[in-house]
Amino acid sequence: MARTSLAGLGLLGLCALQTAHADGYSQNNFLLGDWNGERTHLHEQGVDFLFTYVNELAYNTQGGDPHKGTYSDQLMADAQFDLQRLLGWEGAALRATFTNRNGESLTREANTGTLLAAQEIYGRGSVTRLVQFYYQQALYADRLLLKVGRLPMSGDVFPFSCTFQNLTFCGAVPGYITPNWFTWPVSQWGAALQAQLADDWWLNTAIYQVNPRFTENAQSLNFGSPSGTTGHLAVAELAWKPTLAGLPGSYRVGVWRNTGDFDDIYLDVEGQPIGLTGNTPERHDQARGWYAMAQQRVYQSPSNPARGLTLFSNFIQSDRDVSDIERVWHLGAFVGGPFAARPQDEIGLALGRLEVNPRSARRAQQASGSEQRADVEYPVELYYGLQLSPALTLRPNVQYTRNPGGFDHDRSVVVWGLKTVVSF
Repeated sequence: MARTSLAGLGLLGLCALQTAHADGYSQNNFLLGDWNGERTHLHEQGVDFLFTYVNELAYNTQGGDPHKGTYSDQLMADAQFDLQRLLGWEGAALRATFTNRNGESLTREANTGTLLAAQEIYGRGSVTRLVQFYYQQALYADRLLLKVGRLPMSGDVFPFSCTFQNLTFCGAVPGYITPNWFTWPVSQWGAALQAQLADDWWLNTAIYQVNPRFTENAQSLNFGSPSGTTGHLAVAELAWKPTLAGLPGSYRVGVWRNTGDFDDIYLDVEGQPIGLTGNTPERHDQARGWYAMAQQRVYQSPSNPARGLTLFSNFIQSDRDVSDIERVWHLGAFVGGPFAARPQDEIGLALGRLEVNPRSARRAQQASGSEQRADVEYPVELYYGLQLSPALTLRPNVQYTRNPGGFDHDRSVVVWGLKTVVSF
C-alpha cells in the first residue's frame, strides 16, 4: 500500500441535525435565538431552518513532518418542511440540505501516514454542495418511512454518531474503505425505506445511484444526473432496539452489494501480480461486504437521565478483492454528565483496529521491493465535550495512532484537536 493517507471524506453526523418538528424544539437550541418570534412562528406552521457550523483544529505533536497545525470547517444550511401542516398531506415532509467546506487536512499536510484522516469534516473540495433534497412519506401509522430523492450514502444505514473528530470513528465508516461508496457531503439519487417489523425490530433498506462524477466540484450543485453512472449500491440492515434492564440499546447487522467497475487490488488482467507486472488490473463488476453494530446504555443516574454510561462496538468487513482496508473494529464508551455540576457534558473514548488487506500490502511490497509490509493500525481518540449552551459545544480531543499506515516500525502519531459545533 502506498504510504499516503486514504482520503478523509467525513460527514456531519445525524446527531448534529435536528429531526423536523421534533418534540424537543426550543428557541434555546439556536445561537441567534428566535428571530424576534419568527422562528417559532415558522416552526408552528411546519417550517424549520437549521444552520450549523463545525470547525476542527488539529495539531500533530508526534509523527509525520515537524509540528504542523491545520483547520477544516463546514457550514451547513438545512431546511425541513412538514407538508402535513403546510398542505394537509398526512405524513409527508420535504428536506433540503447544503454544505460549504473549507480548510486543509492535517493528515495530508503533516504526512502522518495514517489510514484515515484526523479531521472528519475535511473532504470533497472547498465548495458548496447539494447534500440532500428528498421527499419523505410516513405510512401505516408511521411503521413505514420512505425517502426518495437526492441522498448521501450515509445516515440511513450504519447510523453511528459523528462526535469524534477522527474519521475512523465518525459516521458511515463502510464508505471510507469501500470504492464507489460516496458519503456526506456527496449526494446521488436514491431511495431509503425504514420498516418497523415489531415493537423493537426494524428493517432498513436503501438503494443509491453510483456515479463517481458527483464527487467533482463542477457537479456540486447539479440537481440532475451527469453521464457516468456505473451501477448502484444496495444496503439492507436489520435493527433490534431493545430495552434491557430498563436501559435502551441498539443492535444492527447489515449487508451491501455495490455494482459497477472495480479494479482488483492484486491481480492484473492475465491473473498475475500487478506489483510485479505493472499491467492493467483485473476488473470486477461488483463488491460486497457486511457490518455489525452494538450500542447499549449500561448505567443511568436515577436522579438525572442525562448522566450515564453507554458502550459501543462496531465491525466492518469489506470486499478483499477491491478494498485496501479489509476490516475495521471499534470499541468505546460515552460518559454523559461526568460531573454532577455539568450534566450536559460528555466524555467519549474510542479504540480502533484497521486491518490492511494482505493482498494490497503484498502488491505494494512487490512494487517497491521493500521487506516491510503494512498490517494493522491502531487509532485511539479521547474527547471531552463541553456544552457551553444548547447551541455551542467544544470538544477538545487527543488522538493517538500506533503503527500508522499499518507499519509497526513507524513512530506513533499524536494529534491534539478541538472540534467546535455551533447551531444558529
